Amino acid sequence: MASTTPPPPKKSSGGPLILGAALLLLGVGVMYLVKRSGAPEPAPVEAAPVAATTPEAPLLDAPPPPPPPPPEPSASAEAVTEVKPTRRSGPAGCAGPCEGAEPPGLQGQLAAKASLARGCYERALRQNPTLQGRMRVSLRVAPNGSVCNANVTQNELGDAGVASCVSQIFRSATFAAPQGGCVEAAVPLRFAPKG
Repeated sequence: MASTTPPPPKKSSGGPLILGAALLLLGVGVMYLVKRSGAPEPAPVEAAPVAATTPEAPLLDAPPPPPPPPPEPSASAEAVTEVKPTRRSGPAGCAGPCEGAEPPGLQGQLAAKASLARGCYERALRQNPTLQGRMRVSLRVAPNGSVCNANVTQNELGDAGVASCVSQIFRSATFAAPQGGCVEAAVPLRFAPKG
């Protein structure tokens, strides 16, 4: 008699697959519950700040020299300044006679303001290309360096707009404080077209 062997049972390959899917769903569910319950997430780790190092300033044997004096302004307006302190008896200040002495650097400061006056002339020159002539500004510098008054005392240009502009430049200026009271100054200017 022949023996018949039953066929081997079929292997099911679906078991491990089902088990993997179940584990995956379980992991997603746990993550959802953790997020929903408000469990804090781990804080990111920050690196400690690194202090910047700066080189120390070199030690000097002697203090640095003082800065050079400002350059003399160009003489495009051919400005020449002269300061004439008036020495009279009486109180110092703007109201009385001037008894001060010219402070160092006042000549350069007046020349710098005189060079700014060229702008007033250039604007008027656009309207009148033949405009030229001399002008003189007289001013009084208070003991604190402010300008008490500044007026055009000579105007060969004959242009009131230029005279007003120039006197305003000097009125709004502040100069080095005179020594011992106020000081009076006269600033002659000569304007001519650049050619």
